[in-house]
Amino acid sequence: MFKSFVLAATSIGLASAAVTCDNLVDHLSFEGVDASLASCSYHTAGETIKIDGDQSVCFSETQTEIDMCRVVLTVATSPTSHNYVEVWLPSGNNPWNGRLLHTYNGGLAGCVEYKDMKYMSSLSYATVGDNGGHNSTTADGSKLLNNNEAVIDLSYRSRHLAVVAAKQVIKQYYDQPASYSYYVGCSTGGRQGLKSAQEFPDDFDGILAGSAAADFNHLSDWTSRFLLITGFGKDSRALSKDQWVHVHEEILRQCDEPLDGVADGIIEDPTICEFDSSKLRCGTSSDSRCLTQTQIQTVNDVYSELYDQNGNLLYPSLSLGAELVASQQGLFSGSVIGNAANWIANAVYNNSYWDPTTLGQDTYTKADETDVLHGNISTWNGDLSNFREAGGKLMMYHGLADPNIAGENSQRYYLHVAKTMGATDGELDQFFRFFRISGGDHCSSGGIGAWEFGQIAAGRNGRHSAIDQLVAWTEKGVAPDTITGTKFVNDDPNQGVAFERSHCKFPYRTTYKGPDFDPNITTSWSCEKIKNWQECGPGALPRLC
Repeated sequence: MFKSFVLAATSIGLASAAVTCDNLVDHLSFEGVDASLASCSYHTAGETIKIDGDQSVCFSETQTEIDMCRVVLTVATSPTSHNYVEVWLPSGNNPWNGRLLHTYNGGLAGCVEYKDMKYMSSLSYATVGDNGGHNSTTADGSKLLNNNEAVIDLSYRSRHLAVVAAKQVIKQYYDQPASYSYYVGCSTGGRQGLKSAQEFPDDFDGILAGSAAADFNHLSDWTSRFLLITGFGKDSRALSKDQWVHVHEEILRQCDEPLDGVADGIIEDPTICEFDSSKLRCGTSSDSRCLTQTQIQTVNDVYSELYDQNGNLLYPSLSLGAELVASQQGLFSGSVIGNAANWIANAVYNNSYWDPTTLGQDTYTKADETDVLHGNISTWNGDLSNFREAGGKLMMYHGLADPNIAGENSQRYYLHVAKTMGATDGELDQFFRFFRISGGDHCSSGGIGAWEFGQIAAGRNGRHSAIDQLVAWTEKGVAPDTITGTKFVNDDPNQGVAFERSHCKFPYRTTYKGPDFDPNITTSWSCEKIKNWQECGPGALPRLC
């Protein structure tokens, strides 16, 4: 298989390291970064590792799949802040493949993602993780309150300094530097990957960025806005969960098979659907879950873009098809998802008692005004020329049924880069490729589409690997035109493959060949270029694309 070919071709059989895990403390030194060794320990495959200290707020223990040396560092990020960093070094019976791979954080979380450390190290990478400069769970923004150093760490600094230190650990342990350095992340981790490409083009040779939380401030505004749109779960604007199921069914009726040719519950490209919500109105619909005109307006508002008072687009709309999971997660329940509200409260306003019902233009303006102070956490720089000149390769993907970060926002960023750099899609193809994952939920949440492609620990069972594709592109110039995802029956590999689909790079659309073809196999789909793709951003008329 492709995965084993790439790894076998690049593995380096290092029978013995230059130093041992036991005596690394006597040899380790750093240049250009204020780092110190906190601990160093050797672990064999299958061993349980207890997580101590502040890191235990997220995980109490983890397990390694390989023999490895676990190095824990403290890296100063400012005179008053520091970053917790772990480096897992394949050793013993598990030779290093000669590469570095850095994992990510999610939401507002400050914790090492041990599931991904475990997965990436099992692929023979020297694997790095850090806590983003603070310790907290995904939705906990309390460590950011009146603590701008922690905010800057979350924005970019922790990731940059962690990899600077980790590269030196690897070089001193193996007596040679990593041949290539990679980054893999999703959500906040996807944003962190884009930030590295934008601001630190020499940190990583290849980046795999999923469901990136780019335009971070306006993402928080957009998420919080659903409270104002859907009411507080009690007034006439609110829909019940059963009614959202009805909305979802009607959206599929209009946007699934009529547009992509396959009635499978997956909207292959939500951006081309002109949804008619009037079909849901009581009197028009005979369904007992029918909607009042007020509720129909709620639905229309849910699928509207966020604009400022001058008509400037701040954030795209929720993707058609994402509403079912969004309602199940409580996005329309009259409350605000914690990480969005906690970011605005603790970082933007420095007020943990901020009232989300006051969200509006003042909040949007305040967030924009504090962005520079926060290390430009918006992560919306469209000039990737330095990354291109450094020889970097960026693969970006986004699930089109993502309820947490609008699926169209990554498409919007791709268009932003094209416009900023004055580049054609062919020119962008040389270093930046974007893939739309139909039916994909948010990161590790899965989805009804072919969402497993080895991208992160949650998708590790996929029969094809986007990480290996990134390696092949970076090291051998074999550029990916598609990402092939696997959907297992009930998301259980033991029950077999339900179907697979090759998701096309933008600006191509994954297109069904017709009723004579089996939609469950990849060869029944082709990649067709989208007309007027430069104009197919948020707010564009679907029929133009």
